Amino acid sequence: MTRRVIKAAVAAAIAIGLAMPALAHGLLMKLDGAETALSGELYYSNGTRAAGEWIEVFGEAKPGIALHTIQTDAEGSFRAVGEPGHVYLVKATGEEGHSVEMRITLAPKARGETIETAAPEEGGLPAWAVIGGILLLSAIPALYLRRRKSG
Repeated sequence: MTRRVIKAAVAAAIAIGLAMPALAHGLLMKLDGAETALSGELYYSNGTRAAGEWIEVFGEAKPGIALHTIQTDAEGSFRAVGEPGHVYLVKATGEEGHSVEMRITLAPKARGETIETAAPEEGGLPAWAVIGGILLLSAIPALYLRRRKSG
């Protein structure tokens, strides 16, 4: 019986560990320019379109003031008007806290350039490790009680 408990705890820890990365995803953006507008698509790293996420468009002249705040449509697409030749910073932020930033100079056939930002450091262990450890540790009292009964 104790081997079954250990096997079940290990199997549960592995299943949770494998499921956690599937739930996590990053945010990606495709950004294009036209003469008087910029448009793009927002999607997650697994390829799913990011519908309903928020986009902020900033002018390089006033980087702290959003010129446009737009929500992506059902297909993860967005569009904003702008001035030809102006440089814009486009920032998307997802509900999970993921974000992506791109810069574009508005012109026909322009492409946005990703701005690399340092990921915030997270302290502690990953959630899957904590949950797996708790599951494995919960098997110890069961094993102790089982041996105590039979001994």
